[in-house]
Amino acid sequence: MIVLGHRGYSAQYPENTLIAFRKALELGADGVELDLRGTKDGKVVVIHDEDLKRLCGADVKVSEVSFEELRNYRVQSESIPSFEEVLSILGPDHVLNAEIKEGRVAEKALQLIDEFGLTRNTVVSSFDHQLIASLMKKRPDVKFGFLVGEELKNDPIGLIERLLQHKPYSMHLPHQLFDYPFIAEKIVKLVRNAGSKIYVWTLDDPDKYERIKQHLDCVITNQVELFVRLKKGA
Repeated sequence: MIVLGHRGYSAQYPENTLIAFRKALELGADGVELDLRGTKDGKVVVIHDEDLKRLCGADVKVSEVSFEELRNYRVQSESIPSFEEVLSILGPDHVLNAEIKEGRVAEKALQLIDEFGLTRNTVVSSFDHQLIASLMKKRPDVKFGFLVGEELKNDPIGLIERLLQHKPYSMHLPHQLFDYPFIAEKIVKLVRNAGSKIYVWTLDDPDKYERIKQHLDCVITNQVELFVRLKKGA
């Protein structure tokens, strides 16, 4: 079982910041999950939202400012890091789940992961399934995962079957799926039969974890300390 800090240790520190990532690793997480976007001048940066409204109270789009301009804004007291800055604090044994929020940063992100020697333990995921399918053909040496969420409401079994045809390393499933045991059981069986891993996001409930942990290869959580303890207890 792998425990990844969702945007770092975001239950206690500003999300997707260096301190959140450092604290997650210091407290025993196997690695971190993060989000990637691009600035106006092509820098790959670590931030979830397309703009700064929620995090910084500024009506500014990340894609419309340079990296230098982005540095003027703070998430609480922390700056928004470049992808290189985060990669530099990861060791070769740490697990990274890099979620691509914008297709235009994918190639550069993969190049940086290679440069830092972290390809072996990195999983690249996205809700953009067409992007992931395309990247899988170009980079068979990289682990790729399909992120699914709201799309599951329409045809969950059909969707998973279609995605598994691409033979991904992992399927990234919302923890809410397991509130529907009949469907979840079918999906788990499909994923296992395809030889893919099951990553669950974003699970903070220890009771639910105990109920479903036998199905999981990885938990992405905001509550890093709690889930590290749960893992050790197991």
